[in-house]
Amino acid sequence: MSIAPERRPRKPIQDTPALAGRWLIDPLASHARFLAGTLGGLVKTAGRFGSLSGNLVVDETHAVGALLIDSSSIDTGNRLRDQHLRSRAFFGVKRHPQIRYEAHSISSELSGSTRIDGELIVAHTCTPLALDVRVHAPTDGVVELTCDTEVDRVALGLRSARGMVPRMVRLNVAITLRKAIT
Repeated sequence: MSIAPERRPRKPIQDTPALAGRWLIDPLASHARFLAGTLGGLVKTAGRFGSLSGNLVVDETHAVGALLIDSSSIDTGNRLRDQHLRSRAFFGVKRHPQIRYEAHSISSELSGSTRIDGELIVAHTCTPLALDVRVHAPTDGVVELTCDTEVDRVALGLRSARGMVPRMVRLNVAITLRKAIT
């Protein structure tokens, strides 16, 4: 995860025409998954968040949006581990029911990829997070965004379970956006 903004040349937002407009996240066609290596990386633990929502608004001059993840919807396939992850010792879902990613800008990289700059908010800890996303528009009124990245859980304020949960956690997010009816 890059905290400092990268200095790669970028094109302005109007070079991402497929994203122009008002969009809603289709929760049934989207996912937020993670992979964490435990026991020194020997064992991989996969999981997902089953409930997410959000929106995105993009025009010629700005972009703003939010991905909202229900933190209690975490599922690793192990009931006891999931209870621990929901507890005060980790996500504290009673006090912090949502994980948020707030998008502040979108630009095209000269390489052809699209970059979203924003903040990941976990338990009221805000961490800048730039995402290189792949954009696919399979039909009119539908746009798919996918990205793979790593986040530093300690920078996000998740300091519990040292030795059990690695510092760096791999994320895979695929979002299907549907044009909002206005």
